[in-house]
Amino acid sequence: MTDHAFKMITNEKLFPFWEAVTWSAVENAVMFDEVDLDSLSDEEVVLEALSLHLDYFEINPDEYLDGNEKTEKASKVQWSSNHERDLKGQADKFADEGKHEFAILFYATWIEHWLNRIILLRATGKGTHPELATALIRSSRIELKMGRIWSSLEIPKFPKGLARQVTRVMESRNAFVHYKWPSEDDETHSDSINRTKLEAQKAQQTVTELIELEDSIFYKGRSKAIREAFRKGWYERRHETLNQAASSEAAQTNE
Repeated sequence: MTDHAFKMITNEKLFPFWEAVTWSAVENAVMFDEVDLDSLSDEEVVLEALSLHLDYFEINPDEYLDGNEKTEKASKVQWSSNHERDLKGQADKFADEGKHEFAILFYATWIEHWLNRIILLRATGKGTHPELATALIRSSRIELKMGRIWSSLEIPKFPKGLARQVTRVMESRNAFVHYKWPSEDDETHSDSINRTKLEAQKAQQTVTELIELEDSIFYKGRSKAIREAFRKGWYERRHETLNQAASSEAAQTNE
């Protein structure tokens, strides 16, 4: 590893970034259906996933690879910015503060990010070119994403009841974004606030059920355990790297 790359990886400020990047390799392998969860422990899932999706960074600079070989290796690494955690955190915060319209807005945005991420990764894993998958996502209504597109990904059908909940969240979001509410007197306004609060609560529950759906379909109920195994291994390996750096620096100083 070059000094420049080493400094980037061990920089405290970049630690959250590198953790997210490395986790994306695990997520890719699971979404691509490349690891057999039934035969692997949580730790083995992580190691297998990393070996599959971080090989690109182990290319020997002295090794000759033609264009096709380089493209094949590079295509196995799918980088994407996942904002779902921040979106849900902000939505929960708005809900706690009683800002129910904004909570619905952020829950709906989380749902779109969640659905698009799964379609993109799963379709890419099944051989669809990323640009084609992205174009399909951009041109399709959310009902189609939960219907024919979802079913084409060789995974269980999207639950009908949950699909109706998602549609309701989107309708509530659109009513706020496009300001479709009429003027109201005090009593009607109070009823409207209560209805909006209820819609925010239902949106929050929908997000929870979607997270559970992803865990059930792709991780077979083990997403938390696999994530914990990843974090434990990540911290241990980083700690070892930092110790090696400190020892190397001390040896150079003594010389």
